[in-house]
Amino acid sequence: QHCCLSTSIVNNAFHCFRAGGIIPPVAQRLHREHIARVTQEALDMSGVAPSDLSAVATTVKPGLALSLGVGLDYSIKFIQQHKKPFIPIHHMEAHALTVRMIEPVQFPFLVLLVSGGHCLLAVSKGVDDFLLLGKSLDEAPGDILDKVARRLSLLSHPECSTLSGGQAIEHIAKQGDRLKFSLKLPMGQHSDCNFSFSGLRTQVIHIIHKKEGEEGNIASLYIYINCHVNNTPGLYQLLSNIFLNSMRYMCLALICCWTV
Repeated sequence: QHCCLSTSIVNNAFHCFRAGGIIPPVAQRLHREHIARVTQEALDMSGVAPSDLSAVATTVKPGLALSLGVGLDYSIKFIQQHKKPFIPIHHMEAHALTVRMIEPVQFPFLVLLVSGGHCLLAVSKGVDDFLLLGKSLDEAPGDILDKVARRLSLLSHPECSTLSGGQAIEHIAKQGDRLKFSLKLPMGQHSDCNFSFSGLRTQVIHIIHKKEGEEGNIASLYIYINCHVNNTPGLYQLLSNIFLNSMRYMCLALICCWTV
């Protein structure tokens, strides 16, 4: 187990929330604009020169192909320039192992990887030894939160103008009654550790359509407008419920796998 000498991060949250989520071509452009500076900054902070490196490791898959491609192209040019060996890394394995750079976590350990594009449950037995217990069969949790946020135009909400879709839903959910709406947890008839989030999104979109129909209002801002103008907490209740059920669903999967 080794320490992390330096880390350099570029926050693209502003561009993502303005676009209503991660848009692959936009993410690719931002990666290209920042990768050289970020790499040099990390080297400068560590005090390590390129000539002192033992190898260069880069995540290659799975994930957003356009963004990963930027990192791969840059790495290939870097190793050719500095004559260093190249180590291709599985994207999800890299996320799973990062914790060992900052915390004394011993093998084996159970890891839940959740993002806008993935949801994986695995046992990490070693640096390159993983047992996949379950994965999302359709959409990832971050993806459905972004879609619901876009459907409700949460970017126009005064409390959410600087938040991503998932952050906006989490923020508003804290103010609502999480039991107001009844949402069915997905995959209830299955005893494995796979995930499915599209059903939750479908239920929420159906509720939005129903509420809009009842009010004769087809605008996506219906729930938001009624929440602030007529003081009816529809938005808070709905988002509180979807956030609760998303978290509850993942926790149940963890409990299932832990007891199997």
